[in-house]
Amino acid sequence: MRNRSHRQEVKTITEYITANTTMPPFFPYPRFLLKMDLSQTAKLLYALLLDRSTLSQKNGWQDNEGRTYIVYPIAEIAEILDKSTMTIQNSLKELDIAGLLERERRGFSAPNRLYVKVPEVVKVSLDMTQRNLDVSPKENCTSDTKKTLPMIQRKLYPNQLNINKLKESQRMGASGEPPAPYGKYQNVFLTESEYAELKQEYPDCLERLIEEMSRYIASSGNDYVSHAATLYRWADREKKENLKKGIPDYSYKEGESL
Repeated sequence: MRNRSHRQEVKTITEYITANTTMPPFFPYPRFLLKMDLSQTAKLLYALLLDRSTLSQKNGWQDNEGRTYIVYPIAEIAEILDKSTMTIQNSLKELDIAGLLERERRGFSAPNRLYVKVPEVVKVSLDMTQRNLDVSPKENCTSDTKKTLPMIQRKLYPNQLNINKLKESQRMGASGEPPAPYGKYQNVFLTESEYAELKQEYPDCLERLIEEMSRYIASSGNDYVSHAATLYRWADREKKENLKKGIPDYSYKEGESL
């Protein structure tokens, strides 16, 4: 009787999930966070900010470029996550360095804008490859010895096709040239022409961006469909952000003088 009453008491606190159970509110937790080299607080903070971003999407909080932003005081975040403000500030820096967050200062007494970002990556996973590889008996064939052997047909689903295209593009590059490895971890692949064009266009920041990409790929296990296209995008975005902050553009192309 004692065990039975205890079981009934626990039942009032938690319930088994059934087909009709109303789920409690929860944060979206992207799977790519599981493989990222971030603290658990930074991962939880990203989930919280991503949840707030969905609310901003619905309320039409977009800037002139159509980018969704949020306003979230650090003190409020610290209270929700039960962390100190210093811990939250450090976690914000982690997300900033990882490229998952951009903070825009709005001047004295104006709240800062937070732009939550999602990585444009294709995860190359052997587990995913195995899951998407459907091996099923298709038909029987009879050999000369009259033994029946199963014929195996393997179906490649869209995810697997994307993985194959990614591997092929990294081996040959968009122009068909064999790429060379760059970066500290030798995992950023650019053809000779891609590197030359990037170097001519962005001589002042290319090497730094290559190193940032190399560290990100090595730490997260993720990869980009096109390393050259991503570097162009990063450099263009950085240039626009500097102009917004009032930082003069002193960049120059190779062969030019200031």
